[in-house]
Amino acid sequence: MKEKNLRLRGYVIPTICVILIMAIFYSGYKIWELVDETASDYAPSDYVNRSTNEKIYPTISVPDEIIKPYVDDNVSVAIPYYNVNGTDEEQQNSLIYYENIYMQNTGIMYTSKNKFNVLSVLDGKVKNVKEDSIMGKIVEIEHNANTITIYQSLDNVNVSVGQQVVQGQIIGESANNSIVESDLYALHFEVYRNGELINPESFYNLSIEELNE
Repeated sequence: MKEKNLRLRGYVIPTICVILIMAIFYSGYKIWELVDETASDYAPSDYVNRSTNEKIYPTISVPDEIIKPYVDDNVSVAIPYYNVNGTDEEQQNSLIYYENIYMQNTGIMYTSKNKFNVLSVLDGKVKNVKEDSIMGKIVEIEHNANTITIYQSLDNVNVSVGQQVVQGQIIGESANNSIVESDLYALHFEVYRNGELINPESFYNLSIEELNE
């Protein structure tokens, strides 16, 4: 009986050792699988470091470029901006004639046979709304600390002082004024940069980065 117990004991112990070894390997494999799946749920560290070091931009819409204050294809330039460095012919075409007086045009006079919508060229805040006996209703919009646009000869103005406007928003309609022919609808558009009037055509060509300088 003792001899039988010894043979049994000699068989059981190696078997138990083998089972334990297999259990240890299996447990190690499952732990490795769990760690690998957990790591895949997170972004790679180089991506995280890169994104946190880069500049974060807001999700709101940012204009890509400056637009003109109208979209109607029938609108044309009646009186361009007076360029002090222009040719004699260019300067002559840029003069405003009113009550026997010639004046240098400080903006661009757009006209059309049909009434057209007038748009804000950029996001901004309405700085002033007023009326002039010659140019009609006028809206001033401040876009940043050094840029103001002025829209003259308007009708049906639908913005008020202090109101925030977005690029392309309709602020009014073209109207008649005392400068151009009575059968034309007009918009006189001016741009102030750093306190000085500039040619709107040059203004349209500015990039958003240059605008904010």
